Amino acid sequence: MASSHDSAKATNIRKWSLFALSFTTVSVSSGLVYGYPSLRRNLLTESPTTSLSEEQLGAIFTIGAWSTQGGRFLFGLARDRYGTRGTCLISLLAVVGGCVGIAVGDASNVASLGISMFCIGLGSGAQLCLQPVASLFTKSGTVLASLSGAFQISGLMFLAVLSISSNRTHAYLSNRTHAFLGLAAVVGALAIFAGFLLPVGPSFVKTVNHDVDAEKTEEMAHDVEEPAPANEEEVVVDEEQSKQQSPTSPTLQDKLRRLKKILFQKEYMALLGWFCTCIVPLQYYVGTIGFQLERMGDDSGNYTLLFSILYASVAVLAPFGGYLADRFGLGVSQGLATSLSASSFYFLASGDLTLQIPGMAFYGIGRLLVYGMYFANVGKRFGYTNYGMLAGLGLLLSAIVSLAQYPLIALAVRGKQEARYINLICGSVLLLIGIPYCFWLGVIEKKEQLHGNAAT
Repeated sequence: MASSHDSAKATNIRKWSLFALSFTTVSVSSGLVYGYPSLRRNLLTESPTTSLSEEQLGAIFTIGAWSTQGGRFLFGLARDRYGTRGTCLISLLAVVGGCVGIAVGDASNVASLGISMFCIGLGSGAQLCLQPVASLFTKSGTVLASLSGAFQISGLMFLAVLSISSNRTHAYLSNRTHAFLGLAAVVGALAIFAGFLLPVGPSFVKTVNHDVDAEKTEEMAHDVEEPAPANEEEVVVDEEQSKQQSPTSPTLQDKLRRLKKILFQKEYMALLGWFCTCIVPLQYYVGTIGFQLERMGDDSGNYTLLFSILYASVAVLAPFGGYLADRFGLGVSQGLATSLSASSFYFLASGDLTLQIPGMAFYGIGRLLVYGMYFANVGKRFGYTNYGMLAGLGLLLSAIVSLAQYPLIALAVRGKQEARYINLICGSVLLLIGIPYCFWLGVIEKKEQLHGNAAT
């Protein structure tokens, strides 16, 4: 009896230790690029005689944002193939290199800053490696949403390190070298902890046998937690499902067949369409919020600072987003994410500086939910066996689509009226495309729920 109690206690300690490490690592390394508004203002203040143009600054941000999105696809594949620990370490070391590059690079060197931001953006790969820790918990949606909140917290890191090392008489005239070398040291320390604590294989589930057994355990746990869809068209049916109880592991051909059926499943393709539609406006917002606020009269930069604070502070709502998904379904939660994101663009189009406070809050919450619900959807609807591939593919496609943010940024630079039109278009596109999809998804979930109730 005591032995069983000790084993359960050890399992619980391991579970929460891995979650704590995952949450901390994502908070410090995975979404640093989205602290760009604070870095932008620092660069402009530090090099006033050779100031970068807004187009050049937009290009630097676009490079970092692209690697943040697209890099996760490669890290997802690597995580599925080579395991969590090694893949996560590569991601964290890339962040260390990028921070060192920002620290020692010239404030007006576009190439150096672009390469450094690209490397920092690869820190997002750590998030994709660590998200499957949710498979250790019953309420996986809440855990995944919490890690998305941690990703949002990391957007405060640039402001934090620049403020800590700043000159006392000028809030934004920071010692960039000390700030980013310090950040590199923190991320490096986390990499050491990760090297000791993270599982070698792709699964966080600890089993007696091999990783194949862990994958089976995750699949079976997923099947217990989530009822099978009522509509046969929405079910991934293949030979592997009939072999889950078999002691023999599925062949590579079976795995590829199953993965192919998921990739071409209507529901998965619709999810990718929704996510890609959301990403372009969300990236454009971060890339232009600095100079749009300045046009409205934010000469002191206080609203830019407030944006970074609000962006990170809404992370406390991440568990609530997971609760919404678990309690009311993904259709409702993704619909809320879409609506909040769209409303932030209408606030931005108003041109009123004071209205940007609720606008920036709505943006932060909306963005948090968009990412949180995307990852929760992949995990809850399609399982964790091919999580890296499925989540990473959507991130890769959204990264390709998000390149449209740069011409949008360039157009917004031209004048207030051009920026206003783009803001209105972004908000409208989100509503016109996103809301019908969310309604459709909600109907599917409702049918499944009714079918499950009828079966019991």
